[in-house]
Amino acid sequence: MFKVIAIPFGYVMKFCYMLLKNYGLALVLFTFLTKLLMFPLSVKQQKQSAKTAKMQPKLEKLKKKYGNNKEKLNEEMTKLYAEEGVSMTGGCLPLLLNFVLLFAMIEIIYAPITYITDAPEADVDEAKTSVSTVMNLSLEIKANPDKDADTFKELVEVNGVTYTVGENNDEAVEKIVDYVKNKDNKKIFKKSRKFSEAELEDAVTILFENEGLDTYFADGKKVPSGLLSRPELLVFNIVEAGKGDFLPETVVEASKDINYEMFGVFLGNMPSWSNILVLIPIVSLILQLAVTFVSQKFMKRNNPSAQMGMGGMNIMLYTMPLISFWIAFTFPAGVGIYWIAQSLFGLVQTFVLNLYYTPARMEKIDAKETEKRK
Repeated sequence: MFKVIAIPFGYVMKFCYMLLKNYGLALVLFTFLTKLLMFPLSVKQQKQSAKTAKMQPKLEKLKKKYGNNKEKLNEEMTKLYAEEGVSMTGGCLPLLLNFVLLFAMIEIIYAPITYITDAPEADVDEAKTSVSTVMNLSLEIKANPDKDADTFKELVEVNGVTYTVGENNDEAVEKIVDYVKNKDNKKIFKKSRKFSEAELEDAVTILFENEGLDTYFADGKKVPSGLLSRPELLVFNIVEAGKGDFLPETVVEASKDINYEMFGVFLGNMPSWSNILVLIPIVSLILQLAVTFVSQKFMKRNNPSAQMGMGGMNIMLYTMPLISFWIAFTFPAGVGIYWIAQSLFGLVQTFVLNLYYTPARMEKIDAKETEKRK
């Protein structure tokens, strides 16, 4: 579903990248544009929040009066919301849209070659399949519990196979594939055995023709473990290391054309406590705390009577920042940069909306809307 949603946003992201020629800066510009696009919804949410806060004393009275009769309480609350012109679910829409947009952006950030370049889709799919099969096969060879062949070269020697580039090597490839598919080796090659015969043959051929490629994939320092399930992001590492001869030329050139960094940091890497990227989830946490704290401060200042209903806000004060930290820590650095930009622009937006929609101005707006409803 998110892949479908990502397509139109992918075009916007492509425009941002073409303008700035830097993926990280393009993410920030993209965030600004989407915030601008959703600003009318934010204005509507601001009005709804102000009205809801103003209603809190009335809601508390209804709870005291009909607390033992839930059916009557719900009926009276629905009537009150209708009289005040407040939607009981109106405030959820911007939040829902933000999360839908977030997961669409995760899709785009995981697949920059697909969404930013003009590389043919078939070539990109071929590259991802090749990277996945070769990588899994390489890792499983290294993890061989028998240790009689923990590199592809040793595996070839154990099977007594010879391979000459440029000649017909079908028999050699078939022998290695049979070894992987052999039921006696099912504990060793759990993932590789799930690939089709053709995919496995391609992977074996690639390893035959690119000596040392298996040890490169099995080296955790050269191939970050956080990218093992993200073959399109791994293309950048492979090409940069000069190991991309087995990839389609269009994909290699496309990866070279993308500046997938920000301030020298590769945006496909995962934050961890052992690298500088840990600052991304920490900054994300602080900014989200600031957004929630400022929102709460304005609500208390603008609607003193609503303080009795601040329990939900107090829960959000801790919940949203923690979610923000988890998102920035669990996904590649690019997602964290996007989330930081969201929080930063959200903080600015909170100030702007609350400074403009003062209690006095909201009273006038509310009076006009009430008159219009009548």
